Amino acid sequence: MVRVPSFLLLAGLSTPSLAATFQEVIRGRLVAVAERFPSVLGNFTMEGGTLLAPTNDALLRFLATFGIRDLASVSEATARNLVACHILPQSLPNSNLTVQGGVVANTDLNSMTYTNLGGAPNVVFASAFGSTGQFQSQGSLKIYSGVGPASNVTVVDLQFDNGYVHIIDRVLNLPQAPSKTVEAAQLSTLLQAAQKANITDLVDTTANLTLFAPTDDAFREAGIDINSLSTEQLTGILRYHAIAGAVGYSTVLEDGKEYQTLLGSSITVYKRDGQLLVNEAEVVVGNVITTNGVAHIINAVLSPPSASATSTTSDSTAASVTPTSDSSTGGGGTSSVSSTSSPPSLGVAGVLVSSAVIALTSGILLL
Repeated sequence: MVRVPSFLLLAGLSTPSLAATFQEVIRGRLVAVAERFPSVLGNFTMEGGTLLAPTNDALLRFLATFGIRDLASVSEATARNLVACHILPQSLPNSNLTVQGGVVANTDLNSMTYTNLGGAPNVVFASAFGSTGQFQSQGSLKIYSGVGPASNVTVVDLQFDNGYVHIIDRVLNLPQAPSKTVEAAQLSTLLQAAQKANITDLVDTTANLTLFAPTDDAFREAGIDINSLSTEQLTGILRYHAIAGAVGYSTVLEDGKEYQTLLGSSITVYKRDGQLLVNEAEVVVGNVITTNGVAHIINAVLSPPSASATSTTSDSTAASVTPTSDSSTGGGGTSSVSSTSSPPSLGVAGVLVSSAVIALTSGILLL
């Protein structure tokens, strides 16, 4: 017998059984939060989908982290956003979530506080092949959300008539703005560079943004002293680490394709030997969901072509990203990439770091 997670009670659900009708899943055994705010499930009760339900211990750890005494003390806004980021409107069994490359799935989270994607809801990344989906051997299924540790899926495919419940071992991390994400990931050099270049508002407010975020070790290996660079130089470097348009989740980025950055010149993505590479920088932590897109943490600083290092003019001949519809994916879904000309030659500053230790802090949910 599966123990009833408190999160199911928070959402208004009791233990689901295989092939149960939705009426059998919903027993009316609601805790104080669900009784006070019965609409937190939105259309899930009628339309179904997939619920990622944290265990009792995970929910208690979450409440303790933020000094919340009990579920009855949770505000309506917190309950609504918290439940929304754990609901996937698609009905996704384990077999759909454990495919090679991973799956980007829409959630019900569309609050302006946590979502700036041109009207689309925010997403989670499900993968049994690491945070980039590129590992060559399959591991356990994890759910990657905002900055912080991933959630392990511990029980799968608890089925009702029009959907599934999967049990996870920690509450998902609500997405944060890119500058807050960088701060929480302890990428202090990148944060200082963005602040000095006065570019934080740009990256925080630009919808559908993909950020390639170098580690502190990457800046040191490249020999870059941000205090010795002008604002214009820093702006050029940072703009070369961001692309706008369709969000570049790892499922969207294509091997060997070129993508135009905010600087105007292009980067090239490669998928090889179980790695996701940007130019020659390795993505060491991928698919960190932000309010307005995604961040990929990389182990080298990308060096823009010298001719455009201080230019912010768009290059109309650079590659573009065009999303296509996919019922099992969210955000950008799958995509095709077209390029009408070759970009300038690209380089990587410094040598690649063989390993990067990135401390991703817990307790960074802004409710």
